[in-house]
Amino acid sequence: APTLGRVCGCCGALRPRYKRLVDNIFPEDPEDGLVKSNMEKLTFYALSAPEKLDRIGAYLSERLIRDVGRHRYGSVCVAMEALDQLLLACHCQSINLFVQSFLTMVAKLLESEKPDLQILGTNSFVKFANIEEDTPSYHRSYDFFVSRFSEMCHSAHPCPEFSMEFREFYLELGIPGRFSV
Repeated sequence: APTLGRVCGCCGALRPRYKRLVDNIFPEDPEDGLVKSNMEKLTFYALSAPEKLDRIGAYLSERLIRDVGRHRYGSVCVAMEALDQLLLACHCQSINLFVQSFLTMVAKLLESEKPDLQILGTNSFVKFANIEEDTPSYHRSYDFFVSRFSEMCHSAHPCPEFSMEFREFYLELGIPGRFSV
């Protein structure tokens, strides 16, 4: 058994640096929120090595999807906060390397049946939609998001405030809808 511990400890050092940096932003207790000093290190790394941004996004996406499946919603919130910060910090240099992972994670949250996760995904999408990009990206499709936001606005949710909140988000995105707020 002692040998096994040494092998596992050794393997951790062999993990790519971006994975170690991503893992370090997650606190032991997710209720503590994002580990800010480690998030600063991850952001600095992403800005210094923008070619790694797609891998960082893909790894965060893996973690988020796994945490949604395991109902670890505190970790999901930490992952989305990290994504939002990376998106805002790195959008000028290499946003296209990162956006696909980001949109995958937002879609995963919007597909959830949990209203809190849907709101989390919607908030992140609103932040993303308000970022000015240096170059247009015609290859991206937002059909899923338009359809999903529209569906959420018109859903018969038991809590009227919940549906109203989605309508306000939808209007904030500037997407015309067939409803009144």
